[in-house]
Amino acid sequence: MARGKRPLEWVMAGAGIAIAGYLTWRAVDALIAAFSQPLPHDAVQIPFAILASLGRLTLAYLIALAWTVPLSIWIGENERVARIVTPIAEIGASIPATALFPLIVLFVIRIFGGMNAASVLLVLTGMQWYLLFNLIAGARAIPQELKEMAHSLRLPRWRYWQRVVLPALLPSLLTGSITGWGGGWNALIVSEYFVYNQKIYHVLGIGALLDRATYELGNGVLILLTLGAMVGIIILLNRLVWRRLYQWATRRYRFE
Repeated sequence: MARGKRPLEWVMAGAGIAIAGYLTWRAVDALIAAFSQPLPHDAVQIPFAILASLGRLTLAYLIALAWTVPLSIWIGENERVARIVTPIAEIGASIPATALFPLIVLFVIRIFGGMNAASVLLVLTGMQWYLLFNLIAGARAIPQELKEMAHSLRLPRWRYWQRVVLPALLPSLLTGSITGWGGGWNALIVSEYFVYNQKIYHVLGIGALLDRATYELGNGVLILLTLGAMVGIIILLNRLVWRRLYQWATRRYRFE
């Protein structure tokens, strides 16, 4: 039976290689044809769009930290609060970030008259839950013996946070930050470009530029350049910032 299967396996493997080779050839051919054309004028906006999007992501991240860190510590130190708040947070996290965006846009545009605040709020909804649940897990993983020792030494509250809680939370914070920024990039695509009542609302950003290249211009070269710039900056951030910080934190702050 095993010998009878071998020719079929070779045929299937050969077919797979042939299909992959054909698809690769078509993709390379399409890329060559696309980039043989002059670069679109809007391509000069890509560096500025990246910087603007990074600014919104950073602002949303700081807002998320401002409430998730103290709340997660409170939950980690109080079982009664954990029983009440955790289910509520789980319900909030189960709602897709993009489902709230029409309401956010209508509310914020009517109050502030612009898209920047709405964009930051949507990025926040796509980022904050990753931070919160990772921080809760980190806060609840602090050994009880360590807490009791800190209390027996009568450490001031701020010193207790500085010496015990924040170092213990750092690996969880970085894990939540990595996944949270991933969620923020996903939300960014729809947060910078929105159509309502036959009117387009947009801000300068890489997400808006990608949407404009797709829905307005239909320019394949601009789409590829925008995607390439976004993927490149995400890889650089992960490799040069988050990965190094995570490795440093796991070496310096860990319970053994």
